[in-house]
Amino acid sequence: MKLYRKILLCCFAATIAASTVQAQTQESSFEFLRLPVSAHSSSLGGHAISLAEPDLSLFIQNPALLSVVDNMTLGLNVMTWFSNTTIAGAQFCNIFDERSRYAFNARYVSYGKMPETAPDGTRTGTFRAKDMAVGATYSYMLTDNLSGGLTGNFICSRYGSMTSVAIGVDLGLFYSIPDQGITLAVAATNLGGQIKAFENTFQKLPFDLTASVSFRLSHAPLRFTVSMDNLTHWDKSDYYFTDDERSGFGEILKRHISAGIDFMLTDRFYIAAGLNLRNRAELAGEGSKGLTGITLGTGLRIGRAMFDLSYGKYQVSESSLICNFAFNL
Repeated sequence: MKLYRKILLCCFAATIAASTVQAQTQESSFEFLRLPVSAHSSSLGGHAISLAEPDLSLFIQNPALLSVVDNMTLGLNVMTWFSNTTIAGAQFCNIFDERSRYAFNARYVSYGKMPETAPDGTRTGTFRAKDMAVGATYSYMLTDNLSGGLTGNFICSRYGSMTSVAIGVDLGLFYSIPDQGITLAVAATNLGGQIKAFENTFQKLPFDLTASVSFRLSHAPLRFTVSMDNLTHWDKSDYYFTDDERSGFGEILKRHISAGIDFMLTDRFYIAAGLNLRNRAELAGEGSKGLTGITLGTGLRIGRAMFDLSYGKYQVSESSLICNFAFNL
């Protein structure tokens, strides 16, 4: 086995082993890293990391998916959020050779101007708050059906005059069974820590271990995807429960699951719908769940250009749209 294959496999094994340490606390910094980037994954419940699609934004959640992206592709993404908040990102990928690819990505969140006050409540002016992350990714086809990927991220938050800096690592595996229409994936994201913290209070990154499986029917234009995230968090305290809500193992298990379906009407056009059971349980308003936890999306490929759009409620008060655009140069 060649050296770089060994490096990928050893790094992934080390990440899984270290995840038990990372999961000992839910206190984490840089929560913006949890925000969705891929419209397609978001439309399938938010954690669909097993999609064999030439969608450049998918490798943010699973670096191994870079192996199925076209070379020389540039991508852009934007997301609507709270008023005065700007969320955007960019990606670029290319090939080293027929089995390996590399990519770069950047994410940016600006929360706009906020009032600055003294401890006694006196307003002293305004300040700006923003989060940023830049990363480099490498993926390699370990076998004809198995690929691995590794991303290194430099992460920075600046709130007024305070700055926090961290280094993060994402790792992923992707396996396909083409004759059965099945693809499987596992990814460990946001493993790492701060090298500079606000007021020297150091916290973990928002680590997540996710597994996903997709199955495409052979005689119908349908693909089903089921995912489980937060696989290192199984305590009641890891999730939100109301005082009168049951909190047994079944309810905790439900908060790990998301699922979705693609209606692949042509090779260049799809419609998708998904359900995130945790969002539906924890973000719904009292007495009415409505569309909370339900996501919808669509995508179109025209020539060398690709467009993806999704709708969902990722926090209790407002809905959000995610738009991806990619172009094969």
